[in-house]
Amino acid sequence: MCSINGYVGPGCYQLKNSTLAVDFRHIKYWHENYCSKMWCINFVYTTQVNGYLNATEGVFYVSNEGGQSTLPLVLRSHEPLGYYLGQRFSSYPESKQHILLVDAEHNIPISRQWDPKGCPYPIQIAQFGLAYYGRYRTLQSWKPSPHAFSHQVVVDFKSRFAKHMSCSKNNGPCSFGERMGSVSHKLTGANLSPKLTALIARGVNWPRETRLIINASLGPSTRRRAQIHFACSDTFGKGSIAIKNNYWALGYSQSVDLKVVFFLKNCQRVLLLQNLNMVLKKAVESISREAKANLAFSSPLLDSNIDELMVVDGVELKYPQQSRDSDGPGVVQELLLFVPIDNGKVEEVGSARHLLVNIEFARQRLMAAAEWLMENQAQDGSWRVPAKHAFTRDVYLKPGWCSAMGQGQGISLLVRVSQLTGEKDLLTAAYRALAPFSRSVHLSRSPDEACGVRANFLGQSTLPWYEEYPAVPSVFVLNGFIFSLIGLYDLSKVASVNGSNDAAITKASQLLEEGIGTLARVLPLYDSGTGSFYDLRHLSLAHAFRLSPHIERLTWSEQGVMKTPSETLKAILKAGPNRARWQYHRVHLLQLYNLAATIAPQHADLWHIYFDRWLAYLWGFRSGHN
Repeated sequence: MCSINGYVGPGCYQLKNSTLAVDFRHIKYWHENYCSKMWCINFVYTTQVNGYLNATEGVFYVSNEGGQSTLPLVLRSHEPLGYYLGQRFSSYPESKQHILLVDAEHNIPISRQWDPKGCPYPIQIAQFGLAYYGRYRTLQSWKPSPHAFSHQVVVDFKSRFAKHMSCSKNNGPCSFGERMGSVSHKLTGANLSPKLTALIARGVNWPRETRLIINASLGPSTRRRAQIHFACSDTFGKGSIAIKNNYWALGYSQSVDLKVVFFLKNCQRVLLLQNLNMVLKKAVESISREAKANLAFSSPLLDSNIDELMVVDGVELKYPQQSRDSDGPGVVQELLLFVPIDNGKVEEVGSARHLLVNIEFARQRLMAAAEWLMENQAQDGSWRVPAKHAFTRDVYLKPGWCSAMGQGQGISLLVRVSQLTGEKDLLTAAYRALAPFSRSVHLSRSPDEACGVRANFLGQSTLPWYEEYPAVPSVFVLNGFIFSLIGLYDLSKVASVNGSNDAAITKASQLLEEGIGTLARVLPLYDSGTGSFYDLRHLSLAHAFRLSPHIERLTWSEQGVMKTPSETLKAILKAGPNRARWQYHRVHLLQLYNLAATIAPQHADLWHIYFDRWLAYLWGFRSGHN
């Protein structure tokens, strides 16, 4: 057995008295080493593993020495009204593990980070929009290759349905018949790309019980079948349900191994923007998580991995008889299946239309995120999180809390979309989002009260801190604080935009200056000597005892061998300093780089000192000792 930070599992084997074999898969999470399948197959991968063997327990205790990141560090410059932190192209913004799905009705990510059933999380919605903003700007700058692909990369299903529907001329909208019916089209032909996995569908007045159904196989080498339904209904239909929440239901039927049903509550205006391959991957992940939590759970897709692209076989539209009190016939305005541009390379563009469809997909998704922020901003200017976030039994955030990071990244998205569209209402919402930065976190104890994110660093009134998680006592998350400063910086740079609010711009600049002043004084506290701290919650005893009010002491034998149970060891270590894992350490480096280059160059010497030292930590070096 292996024990890493108190977590025990199989993976360590004693071959001889002095020889131990440690399974790489068991330690890669703690040592944070990553490799692709091909890389691991063709190369011998080694990492330094230190620790000691307790022969009595049969457990090898692994220490953290020697762990370092092997991923390349990419640094790009932030543009206050352009690319956010230099982010130009993100393949799948919804692929993040905390994103449960992309809501079919509002086209925003639904997070499972604080609620396993899923809820809108303003931070992830803003990040989603910013990622698609970068993708949109990048695709707009491209020109299609003069050599069109030989295979078809865009399929217009509306034109294929035209024989069975009433359609306007020149590829105009198509309306449903008054009677119940269905239209379908199977994808056949050697010239079709197997990567037709992205969907754009638009329509109006779809009657209740209308269903758009995507039929697919789970990869070309499998016989497993799948269906994705976009239903103007709250029912699953034929088959058995395995998982259901407010957004979708997952299950199976006699004819398909996986049936995914998205619920559309309002079909007066339909806009579907989905990556179908990602839909199926997220569905299988949800089923696997449910199986781990519920041992009695069963599904035909347990232990399945969708490593290959799904292959769409056909599309079907089912609609009921039109009711007399309807607002008119159901209309399909657009129904496209296309190959998404995944890797940010212009060589992926198959035609001018292919590029335009990908541009429109990115534009609609970034607009959906901005519209959600507009429509869901509270009267006090905040964006609320409808889920509880617990730090300890006694320290937690009730549903309805707001986040400085969410406020900052929401501002960053709104100012960009306002510049893109010229809509002043977006800029007004960004101005209103400043209000929580001036309100104390103590005002956020009740969801009914005005939300505040302003704390005093370690009680010092001259050191204001904008909390990602406005808990009492404070947490002081570093990356969330800096992201909030970036939002303030972006808003402070919109003075050149017509109709800008000078008072709001001045306020953003003032809040930014105060925050930068705090960061310049407290940044050294986040240096661990081996990396960086994610936060400073360990400075408060209320957070230090977050697993239980009492943690047992370590015990050891006369020979100095630890005898403490792993659960106790885990509690002791988890109550200690919250080190930033390498992924977040990289975020800190990117933030320091842009603080020096763009956001606060007046403190560049300080940012450079910590950037260089923290980069050395990333490479495996450590600070000196006495």
